[in-house]
Amino acid sequence: MKQQKRIENLLSEIGKGLYEKDHLLALGILCAVAGESYFLLGLPGTAKSEVSRRLKMIFKDATSFEYLMSRFSTPDEIFGPVSIKKLKDMDTYERQVEGYLPSADVVFLDEIWKAGPAIQNSLLTVLNEKIFTNGRTKINLPMKLLVAASNEIPEAGSGLEAIWDRFILRVISESVKDENNFYKMLRGEQNVTINIPENLLITEDVFTHWQNEIQKVTVPDDIMMYLTQLRKLFSQKTESPIYVSDRRWVKIGKLLRTSAFLNDRMSVGWSDLILLRHCLWNQVEEIPFVANSIFKAKIYKENSELDTISEQLHTIRQRRVWVNTYNKGKENAELNRTKNLLYKIEEDYQQIEYKIYKGLDEFRLVNNLFVTHEDRDLIDVCIADYKNKIEKIEEIIYEQRQRFP
Repeated sequence: MKQQKRIENLLSEIGKGLYEKDHLLALGILCAVAGESYFLLGLPGTAKSEVSRRLKMIFKDATSFEYLMSRFSTPDEIFGPVSIKKLKDMDTYERQVEGYLPSADVVFLDEIWKAGPAIQNSLLTVLNEKIFTNGRTKINLPMKLLVAASNEIPEAGSGLEAIWDRFILRVISESVKDENNFYKMLRGEQNVTINIPENLLITEDVFTHWQNEIQKVTVPDDIMMYLTQLRKLFSQKTESPIYVSDRRWVKIGKLLRTSAFLNDRMSVGWSDLILLRHCLWNQVEEIPFVANSIFKAKIYKENSELDTISEQLHTIRQRRVWVNTYNKGKENAELNRTKNLLYKIEEDYQQIEYKIYKGLDEFRLVNNLFVTHEDRDLIDVCIADYKNKIEKIEEIIYEQRQRFP
């Protein structure tokens, strides 16, 4: 069975009884296979905990650990209590980790920002290297996915930037919006039984094989050039700049390759890049800028050419009266230059229009498990914005052609 079909079937099983949460589950599976961390931002009661519990089900014989953080939480409650016997008999400070985070395949930490510094410092290596230092021993964790949730994000200057940086996918969990789904939720069965067929479960062998194959997925040159342009757009944001660390870029690269692989491709494609809108923001108010930049970077050159055409048309408009009154009724060099420029502008803008629509359509040409209806709506909004821009240029060209028949 191909990966895409397998993940589709998994989503169908673990999504039973949940409404408008398919994208959260899909992105969670993506994170798990990529070996990255996942942050859910949302108000209480928006199924963040349930999403985490269901993600545990995709792995065969997986163990899980979940905990609701508070400012009174201690490292013992997360990483396990200190072994009194070893401390007394061997003078060794070690924790009994079985049944706690260091022994779990899938971890869910609710209200993560409320944890104290001792817990958060230990989480840094847990999230990044999947290593936990237990006394004198370093434990390689079996953890495939850590999901954290909160109804807030860390405040700037709170000292939580390092741990926040380690969450690669950052997604908002919302209440059910569609009224039909709302009715189904109220009338539906409250305790849904989920039985995932054995052949769909991800075993250790399958997981290891996938990791090896993901390493073989390539990133084409045009995708790399696109990422360069996207980084330039971010660097040009002088007001409230968005910082993306090299570490996050490396992990984003793994995430993109994983997306391609799970969609049965061995090369990163344009649809995979839509995932960047969940990876590059630090504050909620940055989300629209990030989404717009992702699409703008694809057609940055064409957009600049449209701006140049607009400037040229503005120049023609300013020269209009002088040209029409100079040697009235006779051809002159200035008039011919202006007419030729107008014809060239018309020819150029038609080619640019085609490239813009083609470029934006490339984001959705292939079926991608992790691209949602909301993503497609964002593309449509972006296309509509450029369509308006192009139509204004068409109106000006038509207006000027009437003056220079």
